[in-house]
Amino acid sequence: MRLKSFRSFLWTALALWWTVGGVLPARAMEDDGSTLYARTLLEQINNYRQVNGLAPLRFDAGLTRLAKNHSFAMFQQKRMSHRNFDERFERSGSRLCVENVGWNYSNPLKQFDAWRHSSGHDENMLKDGVAKAGIAEIGKYVTFFACK
Repeated sequence: MRLKSFRSFLWTALALWWTVGGVLPARAMEDDGSTLYARTLLEQINNYRQVNGLAPLRFDAGLTRLAKNHSFAMFQQKRMSHRNFDERFERSGSRLCVENVGWNYSNPLKQFDAWRHSSGHDENMLKDGVAKAGIAEIGKYVTFFACK
């Protein structure tokens, strides 16, 4: 196997292992499936929501699983997208969901700042009526999925 192919295989295998429940020391997960990256990003989003008079979001294990699966799909495809949003929305069991995706930000604070300066992403973070969220980062791909 060529070195480039082998590296790609290793990264895909590692991401899959992490997605299905393997725990890397730097990405220790809580009971709700969240990682330090996800908790930091949600903390920023909740601080922003509070400043704007909105209730904070809480992590939901089911939405975290949906976000994780989508981030892994983007990682595999090597492209950012909202592909299959309708399927995630349906699987959430909610009547209202929003989604932000991101790529290539070195930390959750920079990702938050990028979304805050993008009107559509900003609107999603400040969506009134959503109460729970799932956030997942795989490789450089991030999904924020929030529902009522």
